[in-house]
Amino acid sequence: MQAASPGSSSALPKLLLYLLAVMIGGALLAVPLFHLGKAGRAWLSASSLRDTGLATWLLKEIERAHFTRYFNRAVLVCAIVLIWPFLRWVRLDRSLLPTWKPISTGIKHWALGFALASGLLLVLGFVFFKMGAYQLHPQPRWFKFGEPITAALGASIIEEFFFRGLLLGLLLRTMSTRSALIAGTFVFALVHFLKPPEGWQIDDAAVTWSSGFLVLKQIAVGFGNVQFLLAEFATLFAVGWVLAQVRLQTGALWAGIGLHGGWVFGLKYFSALTTHTGGWLPWIGANLKIGLAPLLTVLLTGWIASRLLRTDNSFG
Repeated sequence: MQAASPGSSSALPKLLLYLLAVMIGGALLAVPLFHLGKAGRAWLSASSLRDTGLATWLLKEIERAHFTRYFNRAVLVCAIVLIWPFLRWVRLDRSLLPTWKPISTGIKHWALGFALASGLLLVLGFVFFKMGAYQLHPQPRWFKFGEPITAALGASIIEEFFFRGLLLGLLLRTMSTRSALIAGTFVFALVHFLKPPEGWQIDDAAVTWSSGFLVLKQIAVGFGNVQFLLAEFATLFAVGWVLAQVRLQTGALWAGIGLHGGWVFGLKYFSALTTHTGGWLPWIGANLKIGLAPLLTVLLTGWIASRLLRTDNSFG
């Protein structure tokens, strides 16, 4: 672990400024991106290409995309465009990444994390189902694993490299270990919380130049909802804390990628099979990442993973 350099300034203010610039940029870019998408739909509908497979798929995607989806894509574009200036600003280099252990040990770490996280989360989902908080879809597709696995691999690898690799390494360079853990975990939870409330939309006809800032307002309102804040933000914070602790304990990203991927797989797979019957907050929410029960499950998963990694010589 790299200790904070004497006299070095914290990277956290720069990181928060980067996030603020990304959100404001996304709010400004969302409206022209929305109008560009609608113009593209009109052009494709009138084009001779409209009957081709790609054009048909694009039309369907554009037709079902509400303004909030354009807002999310605009934020992503701004994050990508601004990331290089940010990295140069904080003088990021490869030394921030944790060292890699032998591939055999890494695979064991990954498998342990994935099996533990997905297993306990799906057990929790089964308990919720038996309680009546969820019900099966009319025709559940039990063996449709492609989308959950793809989402699990993509999210876990990319996010662990960024949040527990580069970001945590950067914060450890300029802050104490405890402060870096708290700051990095808070940023992780904050980034995942910066989205419009589920089900909230702006009608296409009501979109104006300021609609992006209306989305930002709705996001800010979410932080004033104490019940929802405790039910979801606390769970996201717990996830980030467990992943950061595992990264420090093992000195590598393998176990964190496994845990992260397992949680994403369990969430996506259970959501594809069931629907929420309503109510039950703050203990049970609309999916397996919302509620105090998922929060406790995440903490239990982290505790078990830490014990296994510490006591089993094959995982050390």
